Amino acid sequence: MERLKSLVNSALTDDLTTLSKAIHSEILEMREQTVQLYNHTTQIHTFANQETQSRLSRWLNIPDPSINYHAALKKRHPETGRWLVDGQDFADWKCLPFSLMWLHGNAGCGKTVLSAAALHDILQQQKSQPDVMVSYFYFDFNDAEKQLSRKAIRSLLFQFALQDSRALEDLQKLHQDCRNGHQQPPEDRIRSLFWEVLARPRPKYILLDALDECTDREELLIFISDLSDSTPSELRILATSRRERDIEDELHSVANHCIDIQSALVDIDIRVYIRDRMATDKKLKKWPPSVQNEITAALMEKAGGMFRWVFCQLASIRQCIKLSTLRKTLSSLPKTLDETYSRILQGLEGADQLQDAIKVLRWLCFSMRPLLLEEIVEIIAIQDQGEGGFDPQDRLPDPRDVMVVCSSFISLSSPAVKDNRGSESDTDKDVTDEDDTKIQVRLAHFSVKEFLLSDRCSLRPEFEACHCHRAIGEGCLHYLLHLFQNGPLSEEVVHEYPMADYAAEHWWQHTRMIDGVLGKPLLDLAVLFLTGEETSLRPWLQLYDIETSWDGQRFRPWHEPDDLGSPLYYASVAGVTEVVDRMMDQGIDVNAQGGTFSNALYAASIRGNVAVVQLLLAAGADVNARGGRYDSALEVALVNGHEPIVRLLEEAGAVWET
Repeated sequence: MERLKSLVNSALTDDLTTLSKAIHSEILEMREQTVQLYNHTTQIHTFANQETQSRLSRWLNIPDPSINYHAALKKRHPETGRWLVDGQDFADWKCLPFSLMWLHGNAGCGKTVLSAAALHDILQQQKSQPDVMVSYFYFDFNDAEKQLSRKAIRSLLFQFALQDSRALEDLQKLHQDCRNGHQQPPEDRIRSLFWEVLARPRPKYILLDALDECTDREELLIFISDLSDSTPSELRILATSRRERDIEDELHSVANHCIDIQSALVDIDIRVYIRDRMATDKKLKKWPPSVQNEITAALMEKAGGMFRWVFCQLASIRQCIKLSTLRKTLSSLPKTLDETYSRILQGLEGADQLQDAIKVLRWLCFSMRPLLLEEIVEIIAIQDQGEGGFDPQDRLPDPRDVMVVCSSFISLSSPAVKDNRGSESDTDKDVTDEDDTKIQVRLAHFSVKEFLLSDRCSLRPEFEACHCHRAIGEGCLHYLLHLFQNGPLSEEVVHEYPMADYAAEHWWQHTRMIDGVLGKPLLDLAVLFLTGEETSLRPWLQLYDIETSWDGQRFRPWHEPDDLGSPLYYASVAGVTEVVDRMMDQGIDVNAQGGTFSNALYAASIRGNVAVVQLLLAAGADVNARGGRYDSALEVALVNGHEPIVRLLEEAGAVWET
């Protein structure tokens, strides 16, 4: 009010100077307020967009391919791959209205790093041409979530939607149609939205790395074939894989460019890589130039376009401390990757580290998700000899010594910042600077798993799938029984046992993966875990609620629920047939009430566990028992599309409630 009075007084007294200054001040203040309001509105809009994107990503349940891209880019020397991205084939591929490029080569020849070089070039192009849309996916033998074609298609669609507002709106509408994300979208709707995006006239690039690491490869190849048949305008696809027969049959006829990357061109990249290692690795650059030339010549002579082979030989060479030893190593280099891996195993056996290495490699070959360094330390301390158990005193004092235990078979990586669009915002840290709780341990290369699971490996029996799932299941239960021996848990105690989450969520899943009998040790452990006098049910449910979440959840303080289910009930939810059968032999009440799903038959029916339903019915389960959201086992089986269970229940006398 005082300010307004002053302005009016200036106007009445013709004090134009004061009035002008006052008005100017007012204008500046209004401008500042407008800028602040604009910035605030922009921040709110950005936050809302991020929330929307995060919500859609969680709903679609898609893995993040940018982690693989940044990991591959980190391995790449700036000069490697220039022969591809600066070459005529690549330029032609980017110019044609529709084109498909297939890069193929054996495991270990650098396909993934080469694909990262290509993707980097395309993303740089996108910066100067914002109309360009880029989407990519890295199939990954180390991560089960990145081995499915439907996950890849969802990820490609989501990435395109982040670059196309109309596609994002369509995806949001689909989310609303699926009960605001409480239901998963039908795959045909996902495909339909994907084709709609492709039909819009904008330049688009799709990159698919390691097609051979997709577990439902036939579906993936059909998808690629459909893309080529539809020939949407301005679509360019780049795919990499080994030269497998089914992939070659599908891609060779439709690809505009088929490039064998095991050629003299790749040798240029390998030479650059070796020279870079010689200049930067302190254990290699100690040698005089003449000796470095000897090393380079010996490796180039036998590399045969295999980056992975060269990497392993350098790992061996850098351990040499005398020239005579170095020259002996160079004169006896293994001829193949298989021979290289066999020598590594022999070296581990000689160093009395083979059994620990086998234990770690089993878990890495068959784990349900990537494992952290702190989890691997726990795995090594799980005893699988005699009666087994977990001994905290056997933990590695220095977690990084796992690299000594497993040599060149594994690698450590720092998880990249998630970015589905592939922007290069993350700065890859060296793992030496990273917290152990964030470092992932992975098999170093697809060829490692391929070798261990092949008949070419002398230890092949140790890596039979059933044998490994059995050992992992037993290890998880030993670990949990040790942790649960003092009853309900505290958050402080759980913090001291970093494998607790994985073991709680996945012990029963590994058990279900066994094709055949569980074996007495695992069966005894599972039954003890669920039915022992000091039952593990309560602390298990603190770590993982098997009824409501397939993805696990964070530790929660214990409170006694009113409807805790019976051990048979939770075995039925898990669907472990032999455990259910053993429990019923012990006289457990098959019709006991309790749990979110009310009874064992309803639980087995909602999860689609046909064999468990058969066992429960044979043991006298009440086929018409009431309870649960859908009132009966028959109704919930029908709603979830479990037709074999519907037939079983109807044959057993189930009736529809009117």
